[in-house]
Amino acid sequence: MNQTPTRGPLTPAEEFKYAKLAMEWYGWGSPIGLGIALVALAAAALLFRIAIFGF
Repeated sequence: MNQTPTRGPLTPAEEFKYAKLAMEWYGWGSPIGLGIALVALAAAALLFRIAIFGF
């Protein structure tokens, strides 16, 4: 039998810790990661167009 333990309310220090972690961006979710992904997607689309239609 799997029982999940219930927690009481968070302390202000715990609330701050989890709020801070939730507001931080990591990896592809960061503005830099999204910019790199957008440029990579545009480059892939351009190469695909050149492969299909030529110059």
